[in-house]
Amino acid sequence: MQCLLCHRQIREAWPLGSLILPQRKRISTTCAECLGTFHKIRLKTSCVGCGRHQGSKNLCQDCQKWQAKVNYHFVNHALYQYDATMKQYMHDYKFQGHYQLRHVFARVFSQFIAAQSKADYLVALPIDDQTWQTRGFNQVTGLLEDLQTIEILNMKRNADEKRQSQKKRHERLKTSNHFQIDVECPEQIKDKQILLLDDVYTTGRTLRHAAETLYAAGCRTVESITLCR
Repeated sequence: MQCLLCHRQIREAWPLGSLILPQRKRISTTCAECLGTFHKIRLKTSCVGCGRHQGSKNLCQDCQKWQAKVNYHFVNHALYQYDATMKQYMHDYKFQGHYQLRHVFARVFSQFIAAQSKADYLVALPIDDQTWQTRGFNQVTGLLEDLQTIEILNMKRNADEKRQSQKKRHERLKTSNHFQIDVECPEQIKDKQILLLDDVYTTGRTLRHAAETLYAAGCRTVESITLCR
């Protein structure tokens, strides 16, 4: 098996038990050297509001500003730091359309979600129709492995509007809410705990728009997990 990132051959030992029961051994898609270039966030020293990598569990300045603006509960948990290495990965995965790169993090991200989640429903953030046409896949659901999600949100965006990735920070924060509830029976989500799933938390504007939409529909609590922050 070649590493999905550096394309070198992955050499790994196979225990005797995996030869007898091969389903117990999962083939690695990424070599240890490449995985070592990504940096996990330590939960004990990350912001309790958004999961940002820092030296304490205190609220970061961004979360303090959000708390001064809103009156609803919302927190995000993140697995990896959104550093230069992760930005390059996201560029190749999302914007260059290398869908096979989902396998780099699908297993560890899904395990992280399963360990954190006590929600009634897992909801992957949707993408708009134009992104579907140009990218051909939802980068969030691509990162999920054997997790059951439900589609209760859709996104409607003007065709001439910039994508979030094209906007500067101040533009992201001013973005309008493009999410709508998309369920046949709104009672399905009333008083339920929702866990939103996304790939990257940057300013938090998109996730909070989704949370506000769900709270307006009667959800009891809304939190989120992202691959990186």
